[in-house]
Amino acid sequence: MLLEHINQLLEAMSPLLDQYGYLALIVSIFLEGIGVPMPGQSLMIAASILASRGVMNLSMVMGVSWLACFFGNTCGYLLGYHFETWLDKKGYISGDKFLKLQSAIQKYGPACLIISRFIEGMKQFMPLACGIAKMPKREFLIGNAVASTIWVAVFSLLTNFAFAHLHQLATFYTNNQILVWMIVAVLLTLLIGILLHRRKRKASTPK
Repeated sequence: MLLEHINQLLEAMSPLLDQYGYLALIVSIFLEGIGVPMPGQSLMIAASILASRGVMNLSMVMGVSWLACFFGNTCGYLLGYHFETWLDKKGYISGDKFLKLQSAIQKYGPACLIISRFIEGMKQFMPLACGIAKMPKREFLIGNAVASTIWVAVFSLLTNFAFAHLHQLATFYTNNQILVWMIVAVLLTLLIGILLHRRKRKASTPK
C-alpha cells in the first residue's frame, strides 16, 4: 500500500520536476509559506526519492527547500505582522478558532511553528498567524529556522535515506515498530520541551 502511494506521488510530481527542476520546489514551498495551498512537501518528497536514484542532487534539493521554506515563512510572518488591519477587513482572520490560535501562539511561541510543519493546512497559515499575534521577530526567526530544518531533515534527508536503504529499513521497522515510534515521540517531546523551557525562562527574567 505504501509503495503504491509513493508511485502515485512520483507519477503526479515527476512531470513538474522534469519540466521545471529545482524551480518547482522553490516556487511551491515559498508560496506555501505565505498561505497559498501548494504541493511543496509532496514535491520535496518526490525530489528526494529521485535523488536516491541519482536523478536529482540531494544537497540541492535540501538547500533550495530549506531556503524557500525559511524565506516563504518569513514573508508570511511579515505579511501578518504589518497588514493585520487589511486582513481583518477582508475577513481572513476572524472567528473564534483564530483567537484560540493566537492564544496558543502567545503561550507556546516557536513550538507552534515546529508542530504546524507536520499538519497540512496549518503549516501554510501558521507564519501569517505568528505575525498577526505579534510574536517577537527574534523568536520567530529562531523557531522558523528550527522548524524548517526539522521539516527538511524528515521529509527530504530521511526520505532519501529510507529509499536508498528501503529493504533493510523495512525489515527493521517491521521487527521494531514500537521502539521506532517511542524514539520519535521522545525526540519531539525533548525538542518542544527545550523550546517551552527557554520561553518560560525568558518570560520570568526581569525586564
